Amino acid sequence: MIVERIPEVLALPTEQKELLAEELLNQVVLEKEKDPALLNLLRQRLAEHGADPAGGVPWEELRDRLLSRRNG
Repeated sequence: MIVERIPEVLALPTEQKELLAEELLNQVVLEKEKDPALLNLLRQRLAEHGADPAGGVPWEELRDRLLSRRNG
């Protein structure tokens, strides 16, 4: 695994690992899509999260909401 070659990543607190994962996924999307509008949206969302990290919804909560809507 790549992460095993970067022990600093394993030592990060969970919140920082989540942010790193988000940033890496955003970068992958940007590289694959090369869509300037998407790039701007991702930068905006990342800036919003940086300004108010507690303002978001945890994945588990969002997933439960979406599943409940889908299941009626």
